[in-house]
Amino acid sequence: MVRNECFRVALDYLYKNGLVADQRELSERIGVSETSISQIINNRVKKPSETTIRKLNEAFGNIFNPEYFRGHSIHLLMEDLEYAQKHPEEDISSPQYVPFDERQKQASEPAQTYHAIPGWADSIIQLLSSQVKTIEDLRREVASLRQEITKLKS
Repeated sequence: MVRNECFRVALDYLYKNGLVADQRELSERIGVSETSISQIINNRVKKPSETTIRKLNEAFGNIFNPEYFRGHSIHLLMEDLEYAQKHPEEDISSPQYVPFDERQKQASEPAQTYHAIPGWADSIIQLLSSQVKTIEDLRREVASLRQEITKLKS
């Protein structure tokens, strides 16, 4: 599979899992222009650069297997690669092989162990924590402004 196809598969994964909504959001997250992403997707560029692939991977907590983009692995996600390395007896080309995402969905118990949480979850938790802090700061500022307005009206 050529790099452009690998890049499109990665984007499809990001879209399906709600990690990005569109190309604009993706370009902001990885620090690459929206035009560059469009050119990669539409095969106007022979292959995405190593820098673009690195930025994509780093922006999402290194969930992607870099060797996949180079054509040296069939595993898109690091979790799938790690699983395959730990379970060499499983033939990933067989219909019985279940990718990482599907294994998570099929888990019978709702509670997940730390190892079952995808690598990008920490990034999302940090992002949400910082947004909650920002919201709390804004609420305090609004409350302070309300008190000032009340004093001025009096």
